[in-house]
Amino acid sequence: MGNTAQKCRQCGREIYFDGICVSCQTENERNRILAFSQEEIDAAVREICEEIEENGKLDEQEQMFINLVNYRDINTAEIARTAFEQKLFRPYEIYKNAPDNIVREMLNLLMQDELETIFVSNLMMCLAVHGSEEVFQAFLELEKHPRKWRENLYVGPSVYATGGGWTFDSNGMFTKTVFDKCYPMVKGTPEKKQHSPVKIGVKADGNCPHCGCRLVNLMEIDGNDSRLDFLEIDGVIKAKCCPNCFPFSGGDFCRYSENGESEIIWGERMFSMDDHLKEDGIEELTSNSYVLGDAPVPPRYAADWEGGSSVGGFGFWIQDCDIKLCPDCGKPMKYLAQIQWDTIMDYMEGNAYIEICRDCKILALLHQQT
Repeated sequence: MGNTAQKCRQCGREIYFDGICVSCQTENERNRILAFSQEEIDAAVREICEEIEENGKLDEQEQMFINLVNYRDINTAEIARTAFEQKLFRPYEIYKNAPDNIVREMLNLLMQDELETIFVSNLMMCLAVHGSEEVFQAFLELEKHPRKWRENLYVGPSVYATGGGWTFDSNGMFTKTVFDKCYPMVKGTPEKKQHSPVKIGVKADGNCPHCGCRLVNLMEIDGNDSRLDFLEIDGVIKAKCCPNCFPFSGGDFCRYSENGESEIIWGERMFSMDDHLKEDGIEELTSNSYVLGDAPVPPRYAADWEGGSSVGGFGFWIQDCDIKLCPDCGKPMKYLAQIQWDTIMDYMEGNAYIEICRDCKILALLHQQT
């Protein structure tokens, strides 16, 4: 069909090929995995282990593995045993539930001096995902007393740890950088959006002083809803931003109060911009009908290319995990939410991320794309 615009056969979205769009394909696969019986999960795990044993890598079954971890939060111990025997260290989530003896062997490897940089990087990411107390103490030791391989890395163990949802400071203070619970944003209706405790894209008063674009609350969260008790937000917070500028900023900040007031912390812009969104773009951004899902999902539910938007849990970092330091207290912020741009705006690419420092009442807004 070439470049001829047509409709997705499932949702009606405009696409340029015959069939169903990528988002609908992902949704169908997600529903298939969610319907798996325990016997089907066990069979899929065996197939994953068999591929690793036969080929020493994971190709054909890799997406199945990712889906089982993300949608069903499977125990990965058996896969970790098989992968470690074959010295396979990707995907990192293979070692989420690695047995203690394998973790110790991996830590012993990491304590050596002469190691290849890519091997060290993969090993630390796998251990970060495991995130046990033993791993934390080892990372702390390596941060204070680096091995020779540290010279070839851009960042230290405390930054690698953020890939597993935690980190620590120079005093050894452990910090969680993710929430343990996750809720998806699901398709609703404009009426349901009005009553949803989480909203994506709401018009705000004022215009950006840099480009003139209409300001929006990229996300509004009402912590009074019992589903969101895990966030420990006593009121309504709004992540206000210039949606035209912040994707190019490297990270913007917003000061909030729990009565729904928020103020953008304007920093210097490295360049001037025109308002590319204009009123039509603002209308598209704010007219989506996504609402908070009724029930929690596994923490990595949205941690994939087509993971969608969510609150809590893990995000899908298109580049590297980027946990900002709070501009007030200097401590690591906590990942709060993810918005998959192309689910709400047809021509946008990548994800928006929101992080929070509850102590200082600061939000960070980031954007990543390929």
